Amino acid sequence: MNGRLGWGETAIKRLAHVTYGLGQPPPLSPDGVPIIRATNIHRGRITRDNLIFAAKADLPLDRAPLLKYGEVLVVRSGAYTGDSAMVTEEWVGAAPGYDLRVTPQRVEPRFLAHALRSSGVGEKIRLASSRAAQPHLNAEELGEISIDVPPLEEQRRIADFLDAETKRIDEVRLARRRMQELLRLKRERVIENLIDDQGNSHNLVPLKHLVESVTVGIVVTPAAWYVDSGGVPALRGVNVKPGRIDDKDLVHISDEGHLVHRKSRLRAGDLVVVRTGQAGAAAVVPEELDGSNCIDLVIVRPGTTLTPRFAEYLLNSSYAKKRVAEFAVGSIQSHFNVAAMKAMPVPRHSVIDQQRIVAEIDRVIEPIAEAVKQMEKQDQLLVERRQALITAAVTGQFDVTTAQGADA
Repeated sequence: MNGRLGWGETAIKRLAHVTYGLGQPPPLSPDGVPIIRATNIHRGRITRDNLIFAAKADLPLDRAPLLKYGEVLVVRSGAYTGDSAMVTEEWVGAAPGYDLRVTPQRVEPRFLAHALRSSGVGEKIRLASSRAAQPHLNAEELGEISIDVPPLEEQRRIADFLDAETKRIDEVRLARRRMQELLRLKRERVIENLIDDQGNSHNLVPLKHLVESVTVGIVVTPAAWYVDSGGVPALRGVNVKPGRIDDKDLVHISDEGHLVHRKSRLRAGDLVVVRTGQAGAAAVVPEELDGSNCIDLVIVRPGTTLTPRFAEYLLNSSYAKKRVAEFAVGSIQSHFNVAAMKAMPVPRHSVIDQQRIVAEIDRVIEPIAEAVKQMEKQDQLLVERRQALITAAVTGQFDVTTAQGADA
């Protein structure tokens, strides 16, 4: 219970109606009414990423009316359960997807939206939704969660303060993201120019002429071979980032599955390339994953005339990305196949020249990578500052009328 005068702890259901959005997606159309799904809700904002649409006539408006200003959408299942965003003027008239819908009744909508983003409420949501392996939150559980509530006028002052301060922080973050993007573009140009070796792109050959083999990982019911313990590591697309292997969420397959799928066994120095979704990201298989397996990845085994590091830079270059995009197929997710990889025209260089180019790329991009790394650290500090500011304000830890804001 907050000790400040006029504050009280109240369940969300006593402040707002908590209901459901669309249970099942309606027939989709190229345009019409936008449907706000969990993928469009990101840290307090509604985004247009992978936005889908439906004709108004196909929407069950009696069960899920179109959204109004000030309502809050809350992700109800999956990894981002509890993430939320308020409906701004831009999204009035959109349809709620498979989300929870919070309609404020006896609370300032902006205050409620900020309160739902506070650390304390986030922890309560995490506890309420963690009944099973897959986080899931229902309307009753969200409605039972309590928040600290001040008098209405103070709610508005807090909302005004947080709107202004979070906007300032977000503007700084946006400017830094733009700078990071410029640095990444500079990095890409450096790599492409050096790989092209001062414009000698006329000496192009299909990749298949420089490699021992190009094949693909396990594609038929790979989950049938998964084991909870022991077994053999198996890389998936989620583990492959441009230039590195991320062992987070690494799965293992049984020894039997590994034996059955000999052709997708990996050697240190092989390259694994994502072929579905974010097609094209490539990384060299490190020594510690020698003898592992992989799932739905293109496997490029360099020949004697192609060094792994050069191939890694080549396949992650903007040139290669364009080729992947050109030959990727699939309406929902881009899908890059073995034949397209074999046919990709690539510049031919001697092994000595490849080693020289890799050394020069490493030298030139090191300060760029360090600058991006520092900006990412600064961005994380801003994220933490933003979160702490919201939590402190909506729980009455300071008086916003005397606060100095984010610069304090």
